[in-house]
Amino acid sequence: MLAEYGPWIIAWCFFALCCGGFIKGALGVGTPLLTVPMMAQVLPPQMAIAIMAIPVVVANLWQFAQAERSTAVVARFWPTFLAILVGTWVGVKILSIIDEQTLLILVGVAVIAFALLQGSRFRLHLPDALVKPAGVFFGGAAGLIGGVSSFFGPMLITYLISIRGLDKNQFVSSISFLYVSAVVPWTITLYLYGILDQRLLLYSTLATIPVTLGLLVGQRIRYSISDARFQYLIIGILMVSGISMLWRAYH
Repeated sequence: MLAEYGPWIIAWCFFALCCGGFIKGALGVGTPLLTVPMMAQVLPPQMAIAIMAIPVVVANLWQFAQAERSTAVVARFWPTFLAILVGTWVGVKILSIIDEQTLLILVGVAVIAFALLQGSRFRLHLPDALVKPAGVFFGGAAGLIGGVSSFFGPMLITYLISIRGLDKNQFVSSISFLYVSAVVPWTITLYLYGILDQRLLLYSTLATIPVTLGLLVGQRIRYSISDARFQYLIIGILMVSGISMLWRAYH
């Protein structure tokens, strides 16, 4: 079935998927943000998005399974997990009536402003007493925005980098747990709407191979990154996410 695509297209997609796995392994975020635009250079955008369905689910389940204190992550963030599910359902329901462009512009500007703030000496930190209540708010917002636009990450990243004392490994295990509540329903929706058909389901399954290879390399790199540098790299991802939302709004 892959014979319909030339060897250079297959090689480019393999490279793009490896890059996506690498950034996921190193930072815990950014796979679709990097991989989908790269593959969309040689494939239809909808196809590039569908191919990422299975690798994104596998990568997040893998990273959460690797977490040293996964039960503690569940105990701390289960309200956020549930809020994402509810927010996603609401977002999908209002997709046909909401002004997506205005939503993306407002959220994109807010995300960029927050990234700039967190990169300055005026960085915000959530008090311990507000971590769970704030998680419900940010989880619901992430689900709502993701259900409308597929951008689940920015609000979750904003939330997690505001929690005091969350080191790089805790960040990765937490974001992976929270992403599962977003990407599993998203993948099921792609399948039910026929976007992820049998052919693309096969391609998406095969795509887990290069993503996993990149993931393993990225994980090794993460251990050599200091927590301070990791924070600034995450802020950089947040900036790119905000810019991507604005780009999506105007295109």
